[in-house]
Amino acid sequence: MITSSVHPPIIKILQQGFVIGLNLALLFGHESCLADPYNRDTAYIGIMSRLMFSTDLNDTRIATELVFTEFMKNIGKKGEFFDFDSPNDVIKAMQQHRLDAVLTDTLDYLKIDHMVNQNHRYSVVFGPSKLQKIILLTRRSDKINSLEQLRQKRLTHPSGINLGLLFLDVALMKERLPIAKRFFSTSTPVGDVNTAIIDLFFNKADAALVTDFSFDTASELNTQIANHLEVLVASEPIVPMVIGINKFVPSEFTEKVDEMAARLHELPKTLHLLSLFKGKGIVKISNQDLLSARVLKKEYEKLINSDRVE
Repeated sequence: MITSSVHPPIIKILQQGFVIGLNLALLFGHESCLADPYNRDTAYIGIMSRLMFSTDLNDTRIATELVFTEFMKNIGKKGEFFDFDSPNDVIKAMQQHRLDAVLTDTLDYLKIDHMVNQNHRYSVVFGPSKLQKIILLTRRSDKINSLEQLRQKRLTHPSGINLGLLFLDVALMKERLPIAKRFFSTSTPVGDVNTAIIDLFFNKADAALVTDFSFDTASELNTQIANHLEVLVASEPIVPMVIGINKFVPSEFTEKVDEMAARLHELPKTLHLLSLFKGKGIVKISNQDLLSARVLKKEYEKLINSDRVE
């Protein structure tokens, strides 16, 4: 008798609770479907602090916003820009659907690659190729034939050329030499790549870490640069920067980006803005294009942990 008088109310309460819970789940599920975080007129674009090293940081920031504001207009979106210093912050923003795309240097990009749509990665083309070599320049008159001869000499480089410094460390370690910060007497970051070349030319440094494109451009403007400076070591061709689209972004957005990238030649205003930091176009990049950077990073990690490092 006790059992029959107590259990029916409990069962009824549980049944009512189940019905209420189910209704709430359906309600919130419906609302979450309606609240699509990407159903907005604004594209959220992240800019990493080390995005470019060919121009002054402030100039790069301004030019980047101008270019991609115009680019977004072409696909019917506004552009809102956010600065990031850490790849981890980029990952978090993408996971929370607060970031549609990010512009970053290649070294930082490798840390966020798993958050990016693998079919929608791009780079800005500088010069004749989408890939560039990192090169170490010296003066011909110094007759430097090996890295060893630069021990305790002065190095200059653009402030954001982190992948380049990684390459230089690898080149030094392969010769059983200390990494750059211990090998050179000074390692001076400067505002842009042209300043690094000029400082070497005028004997303010003994070596300059730049790109082959920047050296070729400077040599075209002043033939004396090519006559007085030469390449000591060079990397494999590497993607200088990456534009990655969040893998959660709907295909409607990525398809429009693809279309605009392919049609840039029809958009003179966007191309003109790209030219502000010497860009000539935006192209898709593949896993093969990123391979040299991945190999270099793995090589660095292996060497830095080996017993051969001084």
